[in-house]
Amino acid sequence: MLRIFGRPLSHKGQLSRREVLRAGALSMGGLTLADLFRRTAHAETVKRAKHCILMLLNGGQAQHDTFDMKPLAPDSIRGPYQPISTRVPGIQICEKLPLLAGLTHKMAIIRSMNHHLLGHNTGAAYALSGHSPTSDQEIVPKPTDHPTYGSVIAKTLPSPEWMPSFVLTPTYLFDMGFPTPSAGGGWLGKAYDPLPVVRNRMMAASPKWEGKLPIPDALQLPETVNSGRLTARQTLLKSMDEGFADAHRVAGLQTLDSHQSKAMQLILSPKTQAAFDLSRESPQTHDRYGRFEMGQVMLLARRMVEAGVRFVTANAVSNPVNTTLSSFQIWDTHRDHFRLYNDNLLPEFDQSLSALITDLDERGLLDETLIVVMGEFGRTPKINTNDGGGRDHWSRAYSIQLIGGGIRGGVVYGATDQHAADVTDLPVKPDDIAATLYESLGISHDLILHDQKGQPHKISEGQPLTALMS
Repeated sequence: MLRIFGRPLSHKGQLSRREVLRAGALSMGGLTLADLFRRTAHAETVKRAKHCILMLLNGGQAQHDTFDMKPLAPDSIRGPYQPISTRVPGIQICEKLPLLAGLTHKMAIIRSMNHHLLGHNTGAAYALSGHSPTSDQEIVPKPTDHPTYGSVIAKTLPSPEWMPSFVLTPTYLFDMGFPTPSAGGGWLGKAYDPLPVVRNRMMAASPKWEGKLPIPDALQLPETVNSGRLTARQTLLKSMDEGFADAHRVAGLQTLDSHQSKAMQLILSPKTQAAFDLSRESPQTHDRYGRFEMGQVMLLARRMVEAGVRFVTANAVSNPVNTTLSSFQIWDTHRDHFRLYNDNLLPEFDQSLSALITDLDERGLLDETLIVVMGEFGRTPKINTNDGGGRDHWSRAYSIQLIGGGIRGGVVYGATDQHAADVTDLPVKPDDIAATLYESLGISHDLILHDQKGQPHKISEGQPLTALMS
């Protein structure tokens, strides 16, 4: 079911300019990058996002205890939480999310997400790219992996002058020690990997977090090399390169030069380094987001957008005490589920996401910033008997949220059965979220890009959820 402000929406006969453009694109069987740039001049009136923040709930958030509650289900499924009314009549969410309950008018809640994978890395690869691995055994990155959203955007859209196009915080994602497939450039190449903010440089014991973030390792010079020496080295390298510059110079070397130049700009720019400095925020702002890692990650994401970064993958991590769970996958609550949700995960999630939404809105940035809140899957309907009770991996039905960036607020899209176990209406796959994300940013979802060997690839195989788009 699709509901807006508590009422069903009929989308029949309401073709937007975006849909007309999309229909034209489909008739071509796929667009090239040149086609995209030509189309941009004819679609200036379409409301588009300029930035995207992917709040990744690494490990998988339980739909039953957040956005798709089933109060009439047995206790072994529904859990201890009660639903509460929200800003939008007819929409209820978990009582542990009171701040977000006041912001549902800004939010599209999709309750009908589903796919076939149950592994963290494969599920994350699907969530991060909109392209499914062929099996749950594909857990190690390969050069042929489909690139993640931020990498496609870095390739496709103009980059900010003094900032990277794509930032990942707080560092690369992993499960069992392996990097996550499709978290970087994949077949576009490592040049389109994100700039990672190294996690252990952000660590601090909650609640003693002081909001200080050293410059990411990627932007730091060795102690023996200052900016003057680096500039001198660059000048020498350039003079040597000019001696080889002729009509036979390979394109790969020219590409390398452009990436070297961008790297130099980032390293030497005070603007870049200042953008990563959380100590420039007021104590009140740190308090507003929460003096815990999830809050400070969301605050950094806002600073990145404000500085012009196109795409931020923000891993919603937490650091609770007395748990054996990896804080990278703290949402992976096979045990201690309700203690972690009570004491850490839901309060931190509620505070940090609501602060991000409100802060972007107050700064006039929410309309141009798409926030995607999702994990790689959901959690099982039945509560297991592990210590403290837990929920296991479940991908047949789960919930995500889309906020800002031209997305209609006050919407519930799709539905599940009485146990939130299976989708019963308007099924959505990560492929469709990929298509929606790209279209929201003004990129045709059937755009064709070429890999490093010159082979063509469609950036998405899904269909955009046009009913949710302004």
